[in-house]
Amino acid sequence: MARKSRKNTVPNDVGANKDRVPMYSAALYGRISVDSERKRESDSIGTQIRLLKDFVSQHGDIEVYDIYADNNISGTDFIRPEFSRMMNDMRSGKVNCVIVKDLSRLGRNMLESGDYIENVFPQHKIRFIAVADAFDTLTDTPDISIQIRNYANELYAKDISQKICSVKRVQAEAGKRTGATAPYGYMTDPNDKGHLVIDPDTAPIVLEIFRLYADGNTMHFIAKTLNEQMIPSPGKYLYMIGLRKTEKFKNSIWFMSTIKRILENPVYIGWIVSGKNPCRFFATGTKESKPAPKEDWLIHKGMHEPIVPAELFDEVQTALDRRTEQFSLVSTIDCPGKRGSIFKGTLRCGECGRAMTLRKKGDRTYYVCPIHDSYGAAYCPKKGVKGEDVESIALACIQNQIRLFTDAKNLIQKLNSSKAIGTKRSIINSQIRNALEKIEKLNHLKASLYEDLTGGIITRDDFQELSNQYGTQMDELRIFVSELEQTAAQYSADYGENTQWNQLIQQYGHVDALDEQTISAFVDKLSLFNDGHVEVVFKYRNEIDSVISTAAIRKTEAAKWEV
Repeated sequence: MARKSRKNTVPNDVGANKDRVPMYSAALYGRISVDSERKRESDSIGTQIRLLKDFVSQHGDIEVYDIYADNNISGTDFIRPEFSRMMNDMRSGKVNCVIVKDLSRLGRNMLESGDYIENVFPQHKIRFIAVADAFDTLTDTPDISIQIRNYANELYAKDISQKICSVKRVQAEAGKRTGATAPYGYMTDPNDKGHLVIDPDTAPIVLEIFRLYADGNTMHFIAKTLNEQMIPSPGKYLYMIGLRKTEKFKNSIWFMSTIKRILENPVYIGWIVSGKNPCRFFATGTKESKPAPKEDWLIHKGMHEPIVPAELFDEVQTALDRRTEQFSLVSTIDCPGKRGSIFKGTLRCGECGRAMTLRKKGDRTYYVCPIHDSYGAAYCPKKGVKGEDVESIALACIQNQIRLFTDAKNLIQKLNSSKAIGTKRSIINSQIRNALEKIEKLNHLKASLYEDLTGGIITRDDFQELSNQYGTQMDELRIFVSELEQTAAQYSADYGENTQWNQLIQQYGHVDALDEQTISAFVDKLSLFNDGHVEVVFKYRNEIDSVISTAAIRKTEAAKWEV
C-alpha cells in the first residue's frame, strides 16, 4: 500500500504576490490545569491567549487559524478534547504551526511532550513555538533537552538576581542611590549615577510644600493649591521631560498621597535610605518584595545637598506624628465613616474609576468620589449619593439575580426529570457508550500494528499511514465523547447544584440585608454614574447567563420531545 505524502509545505505564493513572506496557519493552544495545579499558576486561559495573539501580531508570517483551550485538564494527560481537535486540524493540513505560552502548556509529561516536539510535529512539518521559553523549531533543533535547559535557565536567572541584589546591596552600603528615577526635586548627577543633584525647576516646589504644611495647612489644601496653580505633579513632570512614556502620567494631578510621600521622605535633608523593600527573586522565584523591618534599613546621612533645612523637616515630622495620633490617619479628610463602608473594593465612580468612600454629614451618610470631593467637579463630575440609596440598589440587584438564577435552575431540574427529556438523555448516553467502544477497538487495532510491522505483514509506510489514520479517528471520537458528556451534564436531574452561584445562595440564603461579606461574595464591581445609571458586574456572571439561556432552550426541547 503506497503511502501518500502528507507534507504540510508552507505556501510561497499567497495570493498574486509570489514574493510574499510564507504564511503559517497557526493554532493557538492554551491550557489550565486541574485545581490542585491551578493554585500554583498565576495565568489564565484568557491571559495565555492574549499573550499568543500579541506574539502573532508582531510576526507577519503567521496568521491565526483557530484557538484551542483546555480548561481543568492535567498537563500529564494528553487525552484533552481541544488538544485532540487541534491535532485533527493539524493532520488534515489546516494547521502548520502550533503556538503555546510555554512548554508546560503543551504538557508536564516530559517524555510524551518530547515525543510531540521531536517526532510528531516534525513528521507533519509543523512549526512549534513556545513564546515564554523563546523556543521556535524554525530556528531551534527539536530536542527534549530544551525542557532541561529551561530549568537550568531558571536557576541561572535566580543566580543573576542574587548577584544583582548583592551589587545593589554593596552600592547601598556605600550610600549610593540604587533607584531608577531621581526623587521629585532632584535629578541624577550626570557624572555619578549614584549621586543626586538639585533640580532647580522642582526643588523650590518641594521646599514650599514643607513650609505650607509647617504653617498648619492640610495636605488636601496643598494638593488643591498646586493643582489650581497648574504646577505639574511629579508624574506629569517626568512625562514632560521624557522619563515617563505612559499616557496616564500626561494629565496626572497632585494628590494628598503625593504630598504625604514628599513630606515623609528624608532624602530632602540629604539622606539616602535603602533596603526598605528588598527583592528576593533568587530565593522565592517571584518578583514580589516584602517590606523590611526598620532596623534593617540602610541609612546614610549627608550624601547630597539638602533641599529642606533639618529644622523644618523635624518640625513637619512632629506635626505629622501629632496629626496621625489625633486622627488615626495622616489625611485630615478621612473620617470613621470611611472605614465603615460595606463596599470596600467594589464601589467605583463610573466617571473617573476611583473607589468611592463613605462620608457622614450630620445624621446621613453619602458615598462620594474622592476626586470630586477633594478637588471639585473640574476633575470629576460625580456627586455624592445617599448611602441608603446605594445599598438599596445593590440589595435589589443581588436579590433579582438570585431569583433569576434559582427560578431558571429549578425549571431546568424539573424539565430534566420529565419523561420527554429522559428520552433525549438516554440517546446521549447510548451515543457515549458506542463512541467509547469504538475508541477501545481502534486502540487495540493501533496496538496490533507494531506486531504486523515486525511480522512483515505491513511495510513501515503502511504502519505510519494506518497509525495516523487510527489516531485521527480516535481524536475525533474523543472530541465527540467530550462534547456528549458536556451535553449530558446539561440534562442531569441535579443541574446547577455544583455552580458557584448555587453555593453562594446556600451559604447566604436569599439575602434580606447587606453586609461587607455578602457584597464581596456576590459583586465584583458596582459603578455609579453622574446621570444616575448603575452598572453591576456580578461574580461568576457566566454561570447566571448559562443557566438562564439553558432554561429557555430546555422548555423548547421538552415540548419537542414530548411523546
